[in-house]
Amino acid sequence: MARKEKLPPYVSSFVDRHGKRHYRWRHAGRSAYFKAHPNSPEGQTELAAFAANTKAEPAPRYAHGTVGWVAARYYTSAAFLGGKSEATARTARLILEKFVAEVQHDLIVNFRFDHIEALLLRAATKRTDAKGRTIGGPSAAANLRGEMKPFFDYAIKLLGLQRPNPVDQAESIAVPKGGFHTWTEAEIAQYRAHHPLGTKPRLALEIFLWTALRRGDASTFGRKHLKDGMIEVTPAKTKDSTGQTIWLPAAPQLMEAIEAMPVTGTETFLVTDYGKPFTRAGLGQRMRKWCDDAGLPHCSAHGLRKAITRRAAEAGASNQELKAVGGWTTDRQVATYTAAVEQKRMAEQAITPVIAFDLANCPKR
Repeated sequence: MARKEKLPPYVSSFVDRHGKRHYRWRHAGRSAYFKAHPNSPEGQTELAAFAANTKAEPAPRYAHGTVGWVAARYYTSAAFLGGKSEATARTARLILEKFVAEVQHDLIVNFRFDHIEALLLRAATKRTDAKGRTIGGPSAAANLRGEMKPFFDYAIKLLGLQRPNPVDQAESIAVPKGGFHTWTEAEIAQYRAHHPLGTKPRLALEIFLWTALRRGDASTFGRKHLKDGMIEVTPAKTKDSTGQTIWLPAAPQLMEAIEAMPVTGTETFLVTDYGKPFTRAGLGQRMRKWCDDAGLPHCSAHGLRKAITRRAAEAGASNQELKAVGGWTTDRQVATYTAAVEQKRMAEQAITPVIAFDLANCPKR
């Protein structure tokens, strides 16, 4: 009887259906196959490499009271998850994790207002990341501040500290008013001229323009949302919308763009070149390219949400009606989108009588 081959620890062998013997190393949940015999010099080199790679990165262990220690508890708390949709919680965590990664071992008790201001100033600085993308800016700083405040509220309560929230004491980074550019009628016409009916860029514009949906909701918009000549959508709940179902008329312009498409997705109208629904980020990136292709680098998908609100306001829609279109809950949220329209309307109402008075009292030429 042949003696059993002696192999190094954690190494076994088997014969495949072609009669060829293979040697496999398994340890600590990892495995690898040898190219050479494990007892040969080459095999011993392979074995050393396998063993060197078994040291998986241990889960970080944070000291009590550090930012990392608090974050591990915060992400599963009612303070973080309560009232947030899955998408909103995911976005909030992405924002916070950049902050946590930088100061994970720092003690919460040592944070002062000037530390928060330094972090916000860094976030407000526009820069290019490893992938060549522009990141940072005033809005990024504002978003970071918005997530840091409840985080420190929770940390102070969790640790039983008797001190104010350092985020409340820190100065805010000024964010330029207006935010995303609101598309004008000329810009809408320019985009349509460049992207004709029957193309994905054109369909994307009509969806954004006639549904007032954000990127995440627009990426899931499909035939299931069309019912009896109406659009029925339930936008994801965000800080400025209720997440309740909205009904909108199905504009003929939108229906024409849908029917003009040679192919649409089975679940969503907009699909990638591989026939899959877009992700929120993916649709935003494609819309960015389509706007650039049309010579509109300053325009964006969110600017179309502002454009439909502007159009409705110019047509005389009330604040209550505008809230019904965009799913907003307060007049203040609507005012962000209609400030320019209101200024134009009020200026016209104020100056028109003055013009008439002046004309009536001017000497005849």
